Amino acid sequence: MSELLQKQFKFSKMISELVVWLYDQGYTVQKGDSWRSTDKLHVPGGLEGFEDDEKYSYQELLFYNRKSKVINSKHNDRLAEDLLAWKNSKRLESEEYRPIGEKWESMGGKWGGRFGVIKEKYNEEIGWDANHFEL
Repeated sequence: MSELLQKQFKFSKMISELVVWLYDQGYTVQKGDSWRSTDKLHVPGGLEGFEDDEKYSYQELLFYNRKSKVINSKHNDRLAEDLLAWKNSKRLESEEYRPIGEKWESMGGKWGGRFGVIKEKYNEEIGWDANHFEL
């Protein structure tokens, strides 16, 4: 069994445990992006930044449209999940993800709420992808 496959199995179990924990804490959850294909897709019309005869993966399209900050994402390896959490019928804002992100980190995962934040400011700031969880 490959190391990547082992990590994918571990990640699936961890994300399931996080979702159960969220419901136990009174949250409700929607799944967002998980796996992002690296298959190349044709972009018709030559949209700005794209050539008519080129093909791009979903991740590349997200990057070029400024919906992602990276070309190579853990989503491509099936090692990331975006979760949309709700509490009291209200979708959480970035700062409200802190206890969820800290729970995820305690489980051994990497939380997107730390992206772009220096370690010394972890208690003061939230990074640019608070609903992102990866291994």
